Amino acid sequence: MTAPVPRRLPDPESLLADAPLVWAALQTAGWSAAALDELLGTTARTHLDRDELAPLLRRTQGGSVLEVLARLFVLGTEVDLKQAHAAGVPESWLVPDGFGVAAAVRLQTVVHGGVEVLVAHDPGRAADGVHPEQVLGVGAASLTLAAATPRRTVGRTLDLGTGSGVQALLAEDHSSTVVATDANPRATAYTRLSAALNGVQLDARTGDLLEPVRGELFDLVVSNPPFVVGPAARYTYRDAGRDGDDLCRRLVAELPRHLVEDGTAVLLANWLHVEDEDGDARVCSWFGPDVDGWVVQRELAAPEDYVTAWLRDSDEGSRFDELYDAWLDWFALRRVEAVAFGVLALRRGSGRVHLDDVPQPVAAAWGEQVEAFFARQASPEQGLLATPWRLRDDVRLHQVARRTEDGWYAEAQVLQQERGLRWSGGVDVYGATLLAGCDGTRRLGDLLAVLAGSAGLSEAEAAEQVLPVVERLVQQGFLVP
Repeated sequence: MTAPVPRRLPDPESLLADAPLVWAALQTAGWSAAALDELLGTTARTHLDRDELAPLLRRTQGGSVLEVLARLFVLGTEVDLKQAHAAGVPESWLVPDGFGVAAAVRLQTVVHGGVEVLVAHDPGRAADGVHPEQVLGVGAASLTLAAATPRRTVGRTLDLGTGSGVQALLAEDHSSTVVATDANPRATAYTRLSAALNGVQLDARTGDLLEPVRGELFDLVVSNPPFVVGPAARYTYRDAGRDGDDLCRRLVAELPRHLVEDGTAVLLANWLHVEDEDGDARVCSWFGPDVDGWVVQRELAAPEDYVTAWLRDSDEGSRFDELYDAWLDWFALRRVEAVAFGVLALRRGSGRVHLDDVPQPVAAAWGEQVEAFFARQASPEQGLLATPWRLRDDVRLHQVARRTEDGWYAEAQVLQQERGLRWSGGVDVYGATLLAGCDGTRRLGDLLAVLAGSAGLSEAEAAEQVLPVVERLVQQGFLVP
């Protein structure tokens, strides 16, 4: 079975000169995330992902300038040439389509942490499939990385594997200098185009992995590399093109050399769980003896589920069965039992690596938890009892109670974080009472003594019952110094 002939993609470099004209047209029309949500509805992205244009076409049939621009740059449908000119779109950004014209590229407005950016990317609908060199818009993986990125103000930031440039654009808000690299020259061209549309300066360089920044140091590195593990490098944006999970392993090994003393790197990764091998130990072994690491595992997929998800992502159509069998045979040859996906964070340290399995829904931004994790690794160990812990402000206690003759009896008590990784966990009545007193003014040992006296327990008995729970709560960030 032969592969479909790839469609022609636009040249983003050729659009750069007229980017200021497009920016001016968008501003005049009142283009913004809020305006588009009002026009298209908050479910617009879901409709677009499912290739359902009818609901969005009905909402943009009035002919206003914003509706014309939305049809061109969001829906990717044709409009009358006179309408496009009246909206201020330059000829260089238009291509013939049916009886009218369409936009050469798509524009996606992204809001994260109060920062709004405009991202340019290749056109494409699910029915068209994915071009091998296509530069995609902002999807789930990009948002996962954005959520995990610390947002403190820094000097130099590196966005490795920049794609359309969304991470670089978001980092520009809190960085003095942003360098964006990608092996795909079309990706770095799109990053420059997106920078022009946002009126910011980014240093976009083309080259493989860390080669374009050899010898340079950064305060922050973010990376959404081509981490997908498979038998062939079919798509530049996705496929690692190396054996197994070696690309991610290599990045973890090499990134520390590009970090300043207190610099942080955050990247997305896949890693394998292989027969007769501990998958958790595998990924933790990637971190060197002079590096502290945090592995936040978000998913663990069986090979057949992993392959199905990625083949659907690229909409392989009639080639699905052929590619599915070849990919699973490749996994079977390597005795792969599962593929994990998650966020890896690292910083220079003393070789302390921790893995958390985080399957629960998390907040849209939890980068501050990365900073807090490394702060815990770097701070002197005072001991649980000697520290005046404070319960984080976003923690809530949920109780499940049943009615008895003597009133309500709490059968279960659950602590829940409203921000960050949104950990939750059960706690007994003694633990809940102790935590209520954790306001940062009194040492835990003093609070424990009061609890023991009121409960008729010895301090040793109270400590035996409560301290294991407190240790877990400190590790998960419920309690902070």
